[in-house]
Amino acid sequence: MRLRFFAVIFALCMCLCASCALADNQGFTFVPDTLHPGKAERISFAVSSDTTVTLEVLDASGQSVHTIRSNMSVSAGVVNLSYNGCDLGGKPLPEGSYSLCLQAGGSMYLSNITIGREAPQIMRVETSAQTLIFGNEWQMTPYCSMNGTLKAQLRTNDGTAYTFFEGAAVEGKNTISWNGTLNGAYLAPGAYGVYLTLTDDSGFSGNQTVISLTLSYPPTPTPVPTPTPKPVIHPSKDVAESIPGDFWSMEVGNLDWEAIWEVMTAPMTVIKGRDQRETYKLRLMPDDSTARENIVGEIVFESQGVRILETLDNGWTYVEAYNASYGPDNYSSIRGSRGYGVTDELIRGYVKTSLLEVVTPRTEYGLLIDKMEQKLYMLTKDGLFTTLMLSTGYPTDSQPWNETVSGEYYLCSKVGDFYSGNLICGYGMRIAGGCLLHEVPYILNEKYNIKDYSSTERYLGEKASHGCVRVQRKKNDDGINMQWIWNNVPLKTKVLIWDDSDRPIEYPADDMNLYYNPDGGKYYHDDQYCSSIRDRYLPLKGSFTYAELESEKYGHFTACTHCDPPPCKAEIDEMNRKKGF
Repeated sequence: MRLRFFAVIFALCMCLCASCALADNQGFTFVPDTLHPGKAERISFAVSSDTTVTLEVLDASGQSVHTIRSNMSVSAGVVNLSYNGCDLGGKPLPEGSYSLCLQAGGSMYLSNITIGREAPQIMRVETSAQTLIFGNEWQMTPYCSMNGTLKAQLRTNDGTAYTFFEGAAVEGKNTISWNGTLNGAYLAPGAYGVYLTLTDDSGFSGNQTVISLTLSYPPTPTPVPTPTPKPVIHPSKDVAESIPGDFWSMEVGNLDWEAIWEVMTAPMTVIKGRDQRETYKLRLMPDDSTARENIVGEIVFESQGVRILETLDNGWTYVEAYNASYGPDNYSSIRGSRGYGVTDELIRGYVKTSLLEVVTPRTEYGLLIDKMEQKLYMLTKDGLFTTLMLSTGYPTDSQPWNETVSGEYYLCSKVGDFYSGNLICGYGMRIAGGCLLHEVPYILNEKYNIKDYSSTERYLGEKASHGCVRVQRKKNDDGINMQWIWNNVPLKTKVLIWDDSDRPIEYPADDMNLYYNPDGGKYYHDDQYCSSIRDRYLPLKGSFTYAELESEKYGHFTACTHCDPPPCKAEIDEMNRKKGF
């Protein structure tokens, strides 16, 4: 504390000494007077030589309340960064007076900044389609953080803008309908960007949200008779009996590409419904009662596959599937919990036979998501096409429903870019309900078009999302990324999601490096720059291998709960024992 006080006093003296600032040609070159949480703004500073810098936010007492960058390597010259006024958890800093503290090349610089009221934000946008067919109604559903004025513009590549909506917006869900006309005339067909701006009652606007929209004339109809599919019934008195070649009998974890492709191309049975975001309440007993005691869980309409166990004579069918409900009624200690049962639990119950139908997936590609390996495998008829890193849902004690659902699905719609808090998730493709496949999210500085992926990209390869499936945005060695999937993988492609709860946990490699603070540290980490550690101890100087974790020298360390390093072999053995392995 005393060291921090003298450091701040020293920095103030440096800022008052104009000749010193001119001499080393370092310090802030641009800082906004006021920063509104949720709206990213540019912060610029100059350094006289290649060095490392740390940029922090200090409160009125000189205490650090947020680290924007820590030990970041920069080159000589002006450096531009973006910051949105929130802490690492996305929570806005309280309104008031603060200072930006820059440490560069052994020197310290301060600049005053005010944190104002929270900026109006468009949290996410859903659309009825990615293409507007002239003459048809197209709908867009923006979710706003507060009341205000919403403006929607259509822009061409050359910057020409057409405002097709401007009106009052309410906090939460808003719906905008449009048929592609302005002043009674259709716009030219082609690809456009839709720019959405939310302005609060004082006239302050947040960051713009951009989605893609194609305007098109209706295609010439070519009616082709399509036979009505009938449910494929797999009656079985023995529930444990498996049907060869389907998802429910495949060996989870066995990367037999030929066997997996057979499952990818096989028809699957779904529950018919009005909306792919809504769910069917699976009945405990074969009747229409929706009393809570008669609901065992929920299954997503249209895109989630079910396993048929037995068909009754009374119009009901006994099925099995993974629970897609945002449970949990058995987590009674959690306030605000909703839904039925436990999210991602394998459940069985009754559905009306008349609601079952068979869908046949596309066969250009197939997607396999392995939650244990945190990898996405893309297949074709010739075998494995490519592998991508991902992050599935990270359940917690307070939000266990963050778990990504397992089972058999298909890509049912394209959502496009959408907001999740202050993060933008690109190329969203709906798998089931609120579970989407999308690019690893970023924070956008709209003024300078800077996309900052640093807060999420580092978690690829481990669970990190609220239930969606984040996919890498950097191209792999095959030139594939999430954008490639958006452009090339068609809707109705099957998606298999392997559960990890019934599989043994494997040991990490013995030569995996683990880190600790030799200056009194009690925890071990797998991130040498773990953000739970104070900056003065970073990077962590102490290290040992995973094979040494249970040794007398290092066995007293406890696993960090922030960067979540692997447990020791004895703990893994115990977890596997509890899982029945």
